[in-house]
Amino acid sequence: MGTNFSIGEMSKLQNVSVQTLRYYDKIGLLKPSYIDEKSRYRYYSAKHFVTLNSIKQCKAMGLSLDEIKELIKNYTSFDSILNIISKQKEMIDTKIKELNTVKNNISFLEKRIKNSLEEGINDVFIKHNQERKFIKYNNTKRYTEEFEINLSEILVSMEQKYSSSNRELAFAVSYEDIKKYDELIYNNMLINVFECVTNDDNLITLPKGEYITLNFDDDYNDTSKYYKSVIAYIDRNNIEVIGDFYEIYIMTRVGNDGKERSLGQIQIQIVSKLILT
Repeated sequence: MGTNFSIGEMSKLQNVSVQTLRYYDKIGLLKPSYIDEKSRYRYYSAKHFVTLNSIKQCKAMGLSLDEIKELIKNYTSFDSILNIISKQKEMIDTKIKELNTVKNNISFLEKRIKNSLEEGINDVFIKHNQERKFIKYNNTKRYTEEFEINLSEILVSMEQKYSSSNRELAFAVSYEDIKKYDELIYNNMLINVFECVTNDDNLITLPKGEYITLNFDDDYNDTSKYYKSVIAYIDRNNIEVIGDFYEIYIMTRVGNDGKERSLGQIQIQIVSKLILT
């Protein structure tokens, strides 16, 4: 085999494709020892093993080929090496933070879906909730294009302000108006962003306590029937409630048929937990 290695031999020995070695030559990252004038074959020496191993190590660190070229060019300058490594470490730390945020969002959604399925869909029950904080918006013209545009702008603004997509959309619906007019009247739109919000002029708090709850998975345009189920449950058991209904959305999706379905829940707080029959 001698002291020089053909590009094919280099490829097998270093587990790097011939195409990659040709590209490295083209961009000046790894030039062969010499190129045969007649055959145009590339030949490499043993010292290229060291350089190629360095390239692999740098790629594993996430360095770009341009950064690797700079390192190889200044391989005796530790200042240059440390500078590039430091920048790469900062990029990795940022990426880890972003991935942790994604993981938290996924875990939150997974937990909410599992809880809803375990509690049951379309069944009325009493659930204890801890204190929850929402930001209130006067975006109440639901089922209109105006509402959707306003909602999109609000969500983008909150993303930029609080750097979180871990949120739930909710609506406050007057219990008294339903009883009096047999009509859903949306008083406020609410967005729950959990730990991200600590200070906001429109921040409101839903107190901890027992809430009559119904989970549903349906077209969000057709929730009135679920309110009727909850009200029937309240009347049947002579329960005293306080405040508004809260229509909270966990996840909305669109199927292959183009139809939307939303996993959500309707809740209203009760004055005290009763023993029901």
